[in-house]
Order: sequence, then C-alpha cells, then structure tokens
Amino acid sequence: MPGPGIELIGAEETAEVLEVISSGFLSRYGPSDNPAFGAKVHRIEGEVARLAGVRFALGLSGGGSAGLWITLLSLGVGAGDEVIVPGFTFVASISAIVYTGATPVLAEVDRSFDLDPVDVEARITPRTKAILVVHMLGGPARLDELKAIADKHGIPLVEDCAQAFGATYHGVGVGGIGAAGVYSFNEYKTITCGDGGMIVTDDEALYERAFAMHDQGHAPDRLESKYAPRPFLGMNFRMTELSGAVLLAQVRKLDMITAHLRANKEIVQQFLEEEPAIEFRTLPDPDGDLATHLVVVLPSADIATKVAREVGSITLSESGWHVYSRMNHVLERRTVTGKGCPFNCEIADHSHGDYRIGMLPQTDALLERSISIGIGVRDANLAPFGLRMRDGADEARTTALTFRGAVQKHLA
Repeated sequence: MPGPGIELIGAEETAEVLEVISSGFLSRYGPSDNPAFGAKVHRIEGEVARLAGVRFALGLSGGGSAGLWITLLSLGVGAGDEVIVPGFTFVASISAIVYTGATPVLAEVDRSFDLDPVDVEARITPRTKAILVVHMLGGPARLDELKAIADKHGIPLVEDCAQAFGATYHGVGVGGIGAAGVYSFNEYKTITCGDGGMIVTDDEALYERAFAMHDQGHAPDRLESKYAPRPFLGMNFRMTELSGAVLLAQVRKLDMITAHLRANKEIVQQFLEEEPAIEFRTLPDPDGDLATHLVVVLPSADIATKVAREVGSITLSESGWHVYSRMNHVLERRTVTGKGCPFNCEIADHSHGDYRIGMLPQTDALLERSISIGIGVRDANLAPFGLRMRDGADEARTTALTFRGAVQKHLA
C-alpha cells in the first residue's frame, strides 16, 4: 500500500506535469532565457535544501539507493574501507555500501529503533570511513550522540532519511545534520514522484563531486546543458522535469501531511496508553517524529506474535528485507558479479564481513517484541495494520481499540 503523498495526487500535480509537457523541455536542462522552461528540478532542489537548512540539494532519478551510493563514493569511500550501518534498515542501505567496495559493518539498534551510539563506537576501527545512520519508520535517531562520535573520530555521518522526509531533529530537518542526507521519493514515502531521490549537504566540495557523479562527470551547471569541466568519470542519474514537477506539487502538501499524521498518531497512542503492558518506542526528539508509524513494544515475543496475528500484522522481526537476518543475499555475501571487494578481494587485513543470524542479539530481541502500527504508511513488509493518509479520527479510534483489545486478550 502507498505512503501519504501518493494518496493526495490530484489537480496540483496534473497542472505541474502539463506545464512541463506543454513546454517541450523534459530534461532538467533547458534554456535559461526561455520563459517556457520551468526548471522544475532546479526549483524542487531549492525547496528541499531550504527544508534541510543546507545550501545544496541534488535531485536523482535513481532513488535513495543511488543517493546513498553516490554520497559514499563522493566522500571517498571505497575498497578496503568499512561503513557502520544498522542491522534494522532497508537492504538498500547495505547494498549502497557493498557497491562502493567497502564492507558493511552491522551494528545494533536500541529502543529508538535506530543506531545504538554505544555499539557504534565499539565497532569503529582504523578502516571505518563513514557512519550511515538510518532514521527508521519516520523517527530521527540519536543524532547528538552519533554526530559527537563521528566528529571525535573524524568520520563523516551520513543520514539515510528515506523513511523520514519531513521529520526534524531539534528543529532542523533530518538530512541537514550530518555531512550529507539522502531522501527517497518512491510511492511508500512521505511525498512521491513514483521513484527518485535527493542528496542534501552544506559541503560545497561534496556537492560538486556528487553532481559530477550523477551527470557523466560534469561540474555543476544548474540550468543549461553545457560542456562544463569534468573532474572525473561519472554516470547518469539525472532527475527529469516530470519528476521535479510532481515533487513541487507534493512538497507544498508536506505541512498538511505531517499535521494530519501527528494528530492521528496522538489519538491512537492515547488509547493504547490506557493498557500498561503496551510500551512505546523511545523518540530522541518526540516533536520531530514524522508520525508515519507508531511502534509499540510488548512484554514478550510470544505475546507480540499472537497480537500481530490477531490484527493481521507482523512483528518487526518479520519485516522482510528490513532486518539483516532476513536478507539472504547479505548473509550469503552475493553480488551481481561475485568478484571484487568487499566480499572477494585481496586487500591485506581487510575484513570481508561476517554476517549470520543472531549476530545482533539486542536488535533481534527488540524486534521480536515489537509491532509497527501504520499511521500514514500501510506496508506489507513493515506495517500491514493501521491507518492510511485519508483516514480520520474515527478510524484512528477504531484502530487503537482493535489493537488494544488484541493485546488485552493475549495478556489474559
């Protein structure tokens, strides 16, 4: 099922897209002296940079996965390096590391359901070249602690904000705190253009490298397509004007989306708080939570499993390629060629990665007891039970009472 934005597609998105089609300029590049060229990609980049509180944003056709890969490459991450990443994340976070040639170092999550700073620090080695923090299920991670660790060791902190566009941390948009942030705009995310992503950063040199990587090695040229200086070979991940147009309409709905989600989440949580056995995710900044999910923690794995079955949901330990233990291709260290770093290379003293079920006991134990109630995202692999964007207070109350009743039934 889709995320909030796709349920709100309407006349605004249609008008923006028709303007692009009528102009005849479908690429992100067009003549700056022609008023028909709408520069939609350029404009949405500016809007997203403003929301993150940074100077630079880079729209991508390849989604959050491409954004993470390009960001890590632009930071100089490569063969022989290590990148710390949580064991509870979508597999793309790990894939992006693998295809730089670096080794993913899986780390525990804590009751925030994001990276545990204590475990992160314990896993840093001389080969650690980045920490990839993932703001899972719309909730910002412990960014103060994680950034302090990264700064202490001189390691960049990269924010994977794929599930958290619109969330904030102490008033700053997630993505704007670390060296760079990456967003996804596929149909499960806060706002959408079908697929696509964006990198944000305040680091001009990093932005220029990322731009060149996404555009065949060209240095940044924001409007017209010119033979700009080429610092190195690149690829093509340019966002089209059609995607930029949809996102421009969608981003104008962001405040309405977050306000509605937070109101519905508050209703559901208030009813669930009446049952003492139901505990909740720890939110490092409750006011900044996106509120696409309400994560509950139950007294035992057995009770959580029974409750999930009762309401037609799953425990988070069953959430497909969001949990390291269910990523069979990671556990078996399989890549498209089966050659080269990180899993098949001959760099001296390089770790090829050790991945096995049970390697993150803290994460495993927490996810087995936990269920996410969708507030604005109904996802068969994360939160099959819950609300959708257009649901209101009545549906929120019904959802809460259904879930609370199932918990009370299986506590008896």
